[in-house]
Amino acid sequence: MAGCYQGLQARIRSKAPNAIWTHCIIHREALAAGILSEELHNILKIVTKVIHFIKTRPMKARFFAKLCEDMGAEHSWLLFYSSSRWLSLGNSLLRVYELRNEMYSYLHDDEHCFADKFIDADFLIHMAFLSDLFEKLNTLNKSLQGNNTNILQLSDKVSGFKKKVILWKGSVRKADYKCFPSLDKFLQDNEMALKEELRTVFVLYLSQLHFYLQKYFPEDEVEPIKWVRDPFNTEIPQHFNKEEAEQLIDISSDSTLKVQFQSLSLLEFWCQTQDEYPVISKIALRVLIPFATSYLCEAGFSAVAVIKSNIGQKFTLKKKCVLRSQK
Repeated sequence: MAGCYQGLQARIRSKAPNAIWTHCIIHREALAAGILSEELHNILKIVTKVIHFIKTRPMKARFFAKLCEDMGAEHSWLLFYSSSRWLSLGNSLLRVYELRNEMYSYLHDDEHCFADKFIDADFLIHMAFLSDLFEKLNTLNKSLQGNNTNILQLSDKVSGFKKKVILWKGSVRKADYKCFPSLDKFLQDNEMALKEELRTVFVLYLSQLHFYLQKYFPEDEVEPIKWVRDPFNTEIPQHFNKEEAEQLIDISSDSTLKVQFQSLSLLEFWCQTQDEYPVISKIALRVLIPFATSYLCEAGFSAVAVIKSNIGQKFTLKKKCVLRSQK
């Protein structure tokens, strides 16, 4: 639908050749993280089925909550999981893992086919690893949300996460699981060593995660625009023409601007230089102004839906409407 040859992107650019097209960074992160091996995907499917088995039946949900209270559990409710990138898979997995004893008791009494999974060491190890990893991904997801973001800021966060994945992979290879606290605690509490085949599964997934993060966030994506972040300590990009290069040199040599740069945001700084250096400022603003994610749009629709539901009015996001947000 948004294809660059015949889809929406191509149609818009046929009318507005200078239009800028960006792929939501949060969506790209979700795509990279969502590609699981069959073994790990099966673990996730079982957890999801069990959550929906309990949560979609009000009486069972109340019985489960009472059981958790009687057993002194920290939580008494499960969290729904949705494939939407705006909801937290990490929180759902972690909640199920923390309630694994209560889950077993409840499912065993109900004679559920997945009851024995919650006393199976291999299954619990898989779930501990996934809950830790997706909690890390959830933290990254949250850091990519919010106001006043730009592609340079968010690309830095993803770049840092890619380096962490390499660190985690190396640690797992060396049988050091401190980066995965739930997994590490489970192994220590049960005085177990991780099986070699399970370690291989985890290392392969971390390698795969890094590969897809590299695919969706290539290193050279922000390389041509790094000068926007710091115009005072950068080389002149090779693709600049003479006028652009001269204006960037003038800015980098201006001591007054360098002092101001320390106290202003990137957007404020480049807006301030528009009058004196219009050509280079325009290029910088074309990098900074576009939304790096669709977070604000999604948050706006969510807020409107909540408001409408709270006042009891029928509302559908499919209806044609104009939303205005102001602070």
